[in-house]
Amino acid sequence: MLQPGKALKQRPQYIIESEIGVGGFGVTFKAKHKDLNFPVVIKTPNSRLCRDANYPKFVEGFRKEGRRLADITQFQHPHIVRIIDFFEEDNLPCLVMDFVKGKNLYHLVQNQGILSESIAIDYIKQIADALSLCHQNGIIHRDAHPGNMILRENSNTVILIDFGLAGNVNSQSINQAANMAFAPWKC
Repeated sequence: MLQPGKALKQRPQYIIESEIGVGGFGVTFKAKHKDLNFPVVIKTPNSRLCRDANYPKFVEGFRKEGRRLADITQFQHPHIVRIIDFFEEDNLPCLVMDFVKGKNLYHLVQNQGILSESIAIDYIKQIADALSLCHQNGIIHRDAHPGNMILRENSNTVILIDFGLAGNVNSQSINQAANMAFAPWKC
């Protein structure tokens, strides 16, 4: 597992600063590129799942996330987090992305209250544009909710993050709800 304060062996230019979050499958860390002096995010599969019989499947899914995100971000879309690097550290795949300084929309609304209609529409258009590019390239995000949308600090730019549950348009994943808290009701 990656440890704050330590440089990585495979990519010693990255120094782990802190853990940002832990999800059901992944762990994200804020790190710094020491030579270029800029922050990044490093995401790995949760090493606590390594004893799970499905762990190899989780890791392969993580690699697919890296490839999907790399395919999409080659277009340098202003509302999709950019992938920078992909490597393995102690048999743990590591996906390096831009660090987007700001607040996710979920916390923004929790802290500041309901957004005005014009601001909400602006944010929706930005994310819709990002999702449109994904769909044009055969990818369905499947986890596009306010917690995975970051309002870049000191701007009105919203960035879509976390492609961990993304699936291909022509796969069975299109019919599976990814985040039940934000999924439509089943009738």
